[in-house]
Amino acid sequence: MPRPATLPDWDHIPPVEGMPAGTAWNLWGKGDMLGALNLLTPENTVEAAKEIKSGLRVQLDLPMDVPKWPSFGRQQFAHQITFKPWSSQDIVHYNTQGSSQWDGFRHIAHPPTLKFYQDLDMAPYKEGKEPSRNGIQYWVEAGGIAGRGILLDWARWWEHTHPGETLPNPCKSYGIPVSELAETAKHQGTEIKVGDILIVRCGFLKWYNGAKDEDRKFLVAENDFQFIGVAPGQESKEWIWNNHFAAVAGDAVGFEMSPVARDHNSLHQWLIPLAGIPIGELFNTEQLAQVCEKEKRWSFFFTSAPINVTGGVASSPNAIAIF
Repeated sequence: MPRPATLPDWDHIPPVEGMPAGTAWNLWGKGDMLGALNLLTPENTVEAAKEIKSGLRVQLDLPMDVPKWPSFGRQQFAHQITFKPWSSQDIVHYNTQGSSQWDGFRHIAHPPTLKFYQDLDMAPYKEGKEPSRNGIQYWVEAGGIAGRGILLDWARWWEHTHPGETLPNPCKSYGIPVSELAETAKHQGTEIKVGDILIVRCGFLKWYNGAKDEDRKFLVAENDFQFIGVAPGQESKEWIWNNHFAAVAGDAVGFEMSPVARDHNSLHQWLIPLAGIPIGELFNTEQLAQVCEKEKRWSFFFTSAPINVTGGVASSPNAIAIF
């Protein structure tokens, strides 16, 4: 569906009766299954392709068995190789949200109403009567996710602006205010454009890569789900919306700080069911940050091919940044 000629700011999002402010269902039209991904038009793709200059490529997926002990009790990745006389085959079992992931529109409902994106009720979904609506396959059918990506390297900004200080512990509840993300963009000289895919580097993977296994197991899988992330709240919602990102992602276990109350402040419970903005988590930003530093720019062409599962809840991103 073509995007509106002029995207409204937060205060002018067309209201939905019975739903809170910031519900964008009426913006894209009844039955829409793409939400903010509608911003990734052919024209947007052509413009984003101008970011390709050096041709350097960076894959943004972690190995599928990282973290070895996933958070929230999710199943560990399992890999088996079977053999025939002249060949071998893979058999894998995994939770699509155990490692690098896109959270799709079937992942989370708005708690007070139990509504998923575009007014999909929880009850028939749980009963198997809605096998495909809001599934990840719609993103595939739209051609995947391709556009201009930007890395807001908040961890780098912190280190540059807080000399001698240690980065906040990524395994403690720490909310990054969007005012600091705006400062990060300014510090990098990164212009934010309509339809950008936002990636935030919090420093979680920097910690994980240097941690001992026993710390990884305890702090990632058993730490009362305390993690760094973008601060919840109204200011964050308005900043994200008014910048008109097509999708948002980060390197931590959750895009927003965890834990967060299940109330009107939660970003997770606004972005997915109400705003229709995909969330990426555990994106591998470490090599990306190094290449951005080398290239002296934090924008790039971004491409992601979600897995084609009808009714799928989430997907590995299969994402590449091209400079």
